[in-house]
Amino acid sequence: MARKNRMIISNDDGWIMGNMTSEVTPETITELMVDTYPGSPIGGVSWCVGNSETYEYETEVGERTGDGYEHFKDERTYWLHKNLYGLIESSGGPLTEITRQFHEAGIDVLPSMRMNSHYDVAYDAPGHGKFRREHREWLIGQPNEYIPRPTLEFAIARGVDYKFPGVRGHLQEVIFELFEKFDVAGVELDYFRHPAFFRVEEAYSNRYLMTDFIRRIRKRMDEVGEQKGKHLDLLVRVPPTLYDSKRIGLDVETWITEGLVDIVAAGGGFMPFEQPIREFVEVAEGTDCLIYGSFEALRWALDEELLYALAARFWDAGVDGFYLFNYFNAPNEWKRRVLGNMVDREKLARLNKRYELDHSDRSGKEYHSGAFRYALPWASLPVFMEETQPGGGSSLTLDIADDVETAKADGGLESCILDLGFDNLNEDDELDVRINGEAVAWTSMERTEDGWGYTAFDGVVYHTTMSERRVEGTVIRFDVTGLPIRKGENELLVRLIKGAGPHFEAVKLTEVRLHINYV
Repeated sequence: MARKNRMIISNDDGWIMGNMTSEVTPETITELMVDTYPGSPIGGVSWCVGNSETYEYETEVGERTGDGYEHFKDERTYWLHKNLYGLIESSGGPLTEITRQFHEAGIDVLPSMRMNSHYDVAYDAPGHGKFRREHREWLIGQPNEYIPRPTLEFAIARGVDYKFPGVRGHLQEVIFELFEKFDVAGVELDYFRHPAFFRVEEAYSNRYLMTDFIRRIRKRMDEVGEQKGKHLDLLVRVPPTLYDSKRIGLDVETWITEGLVDIVAAGGGFMPFEQPIREFVEVAEGTDCLIYGSFEALRWALDEELLYALAARFWDAGVDGFYLFNYFNAPNEWKRRVLGNMVDREKLARLNKRYELDHSDRSGKEYHSGAFRYALPWASLPVFMEETQPGGGSSLTLDIADDVETAKADGGLESCILDLGFDNLNEDDELDVRINGEAVAWTSMERTEDGWGYTAFDGVVYHTTMSERRVEGTVIRFDVTGLPIRKGENELLVRLIKGAGPHFEAVKLTEVRLHINYV
């Protein structure tokens, strides 16, 4: 049975069930979900079925969100529960109807199972789930255990612990139901929502348990696929490195080499410029496993030039496609145009791009943010700058997929602009900046105090409307068109030369952007 290669798979967080405060009908699903996809290169949708072992579809195995409650404290939960049963009555249920409609539109559905949840949900809330209330001894944080806050251990304490057979057995049965009962193309196991499955000190040694869990899922999927006459794809979304995946209990390399998984969405999209995506591609070489580069809209990844830079970097690393998170409600015109440009590799080569460095200061230690922080390696920014001896400074690496030198030679390059964003940089401070060993003339710089911007969802319409946000700071801009910009890794050396004025706070390098503009 041939496996299907979808250029882009887009996750949908189940918002139409969890965020609506009005009736949801099959017509609502058509208008607000399915009709945003035609003409785009998205070939698969992974639809989130729930959180914290409560589910927003017509499950007969798991707990349906809101069951057992006569009154709801918030309007959204009231409508979620009402719409769940309304859709069951009108069309068989949300998952049945969503799968049917996307199938008719030529788009596959892979129900997305969030493998753990570390949200701050009230203990008695419908979204907490009776499974956790009835089996507190199966949670990562044990009953009556004191865990200091804020710490990563505290952030993940309320999640389920997969070392317990009861946890693995329960979730296995819910996952089985998704591909046994429904006419889906496969299943997504989302190990990045949220990436903590064992106690911190036990995660690495318990990785064999999660591999056994995956083997059981794969075996059953193959059996059911044989009965249905089609291959069922197993998609996993995992942390951005093989090392960090294994560190938290996910032996992704074994999953790939043993043929247990069909698609690996590598990384949660939080550090896409510095993620070593090639290591996933290299491990998958010679196997049938597809590697997808991950994009996260809430990482501040909505600017088109940034998306084009990421797409070029992923294609250059050898990925098979892209995985999108939090882009589900982007307008149809945006999906067709921007995503279309991202998969048109010939056109992409000469589109303007903005390469950046990633941040370690965008995830805190509270609940689900702490779970993200737990699974991520450290990134390059921010850098606390202190003056060093000549030749020293902060050495940073920019991974560039564009062939800038060829574009210079054929007249296709307009400019290369380097922006460095700082906090607390005095007027009389200077910088010694070098790219691949060649000095950037300080006298050529332009300084502004306007900060820098990025595009984000503005909340006017959930994950749909976008506007610019600003970050305060000082920007030092250089035109580096005349300097050698290599295809591949480029060394950027930044050394602070303090002026005579006092520094009441540390100088901090908080943003690095390289703009590549074509004629």
